[in-house]
Amino acid sequence: MKKTLFTVIALIAFTLSASAADNAANKTVSVQGKARIITPITLSNNQALDFGVIARGTGNSTIVVGAVETPTISVPTGDAVVLTSSAQTSAKFTVGGETSKSYNITIPSTPQVISDGTNNLSITAFTCSNSLTNSVIGTNDVFYVGGTLTVPSTAVAASYTGTFSVTVAYN
Repeated sequence: MKKTLFTVIALIAFTLSASAADNAANKTVSVQGKARIITPITLSNNQALDFGVIARGTGNSTIVVGAVETPTISVPTGDAVVLTSSAQTSAKFTVGGETSKSYNITIPSTPQVISDGTNNLSITAFTCSNSLTNSVIGTNDVFYVGGTLTVPSTAVAASYTGTFSVTVAYN
């Protein structure tokens, strides 16, 4: 009987110690999963970047359209003439999305080509009226993009068009 009682006590002690060992080696906790869905960011182009009507010069020229609502005519190099009968415009953009969320703007950092189908001109030195980083929706939702057009003295008289990309993304 003593043997049986000792065996039962030993089995109970072993079972309790194994259970205690499991509790010390393994812990489980519940973790909360969360998500917040926000309004997608949007970008619309309300106005093209237009360098206007240009009479090419006898030398290579550059025409600058600033990143402002109403740019002034600027020909910093060369003798090309921008006719005032056709206004220059900077590209105008409107951003939408989650109010108070910050976003970054990406404008071209490499030359972009406009063409008449055969001949090309380059737009370089793009500028933006807003900070390219940490703009905030609800405070500065409209921005302008300008650039510099190079017009060689050999430019063919024609209408030149092309596209370039501007991107906005939440931070």
